[in-house]
Amino acid sequence: MAEISFPFERDGGEGGRQAVSQLDWQRMATMWGGDRVASRITATSPDAATLPFYAKILPNTRTLEVQGGEAWVGGFYYKLEGTKQFEIGANFDKARDRRDVVVIRVDHTKGSVNMDVRQSQPSSNPVPPQPIHEPGQQWEMVIWEVLVPRNNGSPQLYDRAPFDAPNRVAFPWWAADSLRFLPQGTFALDLDSDTRHVQEEIYKGRDGVATARTLGKSWNYTPDLVNAASIPKGLSLAGRWRWAAPNLVWFSIDLSNSSTTDIRAKEGALSFTLPQNLNGVVGQSFSGYMLNSGYRGGMPNYVAITGMAFGGNKGKAVRMTYPSQHYVSEGLDYLTVFPSQSSIVVSGIYEANAFNE
Repeated sequence: MAEISFPFERDGGEGGRQAVSQLDWQRMATMWGGDRVASRITATSPDAATLPFYAKILPNTRTLEVQGGEAWVGGFYYKLEGTKQFEIGANFDKARDRRDVVVIRVDHTKGSVNMDVRQSQPSSNPVPPQPIHEPGQQWEMVIWEVLVPRNNGSPQLYDRAPFDAPNRVAFPWWAADSLRFLPQGTFALDLDSDTRHVQEEIYKGRDGVATARTLGKSWNYTPDLVNAASIPKGLSLAGRWRWAAPNLVWFSIDLSNSSTTDIRAKEGALSFTLPQNLNGVVGQSFSGYMLNSGYRGGMPNYVAITGMAFGGNKGKAVRMTYPSQHYVSEGLDYLTVFPSQSSIVVSGIYEANAFNE
């Protein structure tokens, strides 16, 4: 089986080559990065007219004018200096619209990269042409979609150009603090090289810096049992949690009362604490169960638990409720007793308050 490698200073004896063909270059260069406009969007709300390849339909015409810009397409560099104009073909169909696309095309036959319009056919459900990706032949990147309405209506433009993004970076520790100095739109990895914290991915976006997800193992945490009149020996409180997405936390708690004493509430409901503060903009709820095989504390053997966090609650405490034992019509009652020799498990995903809303 032949082995091929390039580019070297000179041809080697075991498949190493000095010369690089157009196709060789494309195979190499497309691995360096995807198709994109050679510009990063750094403003929170950029002015569309200042972006590369900004386009418009000239007044009272079907002429599409595209401003200059630079791009990386199919492993090749492209630059448009000045402006370029195209005529958008009329659509005389009485009932069906059409969707065209403006593309930047690498054409190996021509030996150049050029901008062009690919026209589709009218349809009751028009679909724009998909970009061609044929190494060694043609390779396209779509930068605009053009809706051409029925009855020769005025074309409408939709920006479809992908832009360059900030480079993904990594930090040995303290990534959240370090990310404040990098551009908006940056993802960073906290590799926790000193093993004091946790491995996680962090994102700097319009709303600020927040953990996007926990990588590796979940964290242990110890929830509190809130509003208990007394805490007997033998109460075990365990929890696990992780960032599941930006500002979203997954958690699970396991509360075990292995003592011979029922735990009762001082007033209101027994509650547990979450690992991170609740968002509080709207209410949230959680599901769980209580195992009470001895029917202790005047409670059933299996009890459905619903955790209730009302709107406005920006703390960590969540009230526990359960179905009324007396009348179905009464709905949920506060959980006021945690029987001896029983356990409670509650889990869920909730919106935290990383952005201080």
